[in-house]
Amino acid sequence: MDMTDAITALLATVEGLPPGHAVPPGGTHLSIAKKVNKHWGEERWLVAEGSVIGFKVITVRAGRRTSLQYHREKEEVNLILAGEGRLHLAVSTLAPVEVYPLFPGHVAHIRPGTVHRVEAVTDLLMVEASTRQLDDVVRIEDDMDRGSGRIASEHDIT
Repeated sequence: MDMTDAITALLATVEGLPPGHAVPPGGTHLSIAKKVNKHWGEERWLVAEGSVIGFKVITVRAGRRTSLQYHREKEEVNLILAGEGRLHLAVSTLAPVEVYPLFPGHVAHIRPGTVHRVEAVTDLLMVEASTRQLDDVVRIEDDMDRGSGRIASEHDIT
C-alpha cells in the first residue's frame, strides 16, 4: 500500500458511517469528522469542539509546512503514522530552533511555550491528541501570512 492508499484508507474510517449502516441508540456516538482545509494539507477533527480533549488526523502534503508557532496553554502529542518529515523545535521563543527527522512511529510531545513546526518531505500522516485549547495558536512565521488564532475561512467547510 502506497502513501496515497494509506491516507485514503485512514480517512475513510473518519468520514462517518457508510450508507445503509444503522446509528446506535442515542444517535450521538457516530458522526462525520470535521474537515479543516489548510494550505499545507488538512485536519480531520475526531471529537467535537468543546470536548475535554482535541483529537485530529492531520495530513501535511510533501513540500509543505505548518506555521512556526507556539501555544500559550495547549499541550499536544503527535504520532507519525506514515511519511517522512522534519520537526522544527525550540524550547522557547528565545531559544534557537533545531530540526529533527520524523518517521513513522515517532512521537512529538509539545508543551505550552514550545516553538514548533512540522515540515513534510513526503506526504505526512499523523494523529494529534491535545488539551482542549484548539484555537490557541501564536504564529511566529507563516507561509500564507496568517495571523494568530483560528482562521475562520478554514473552518467554513461543510
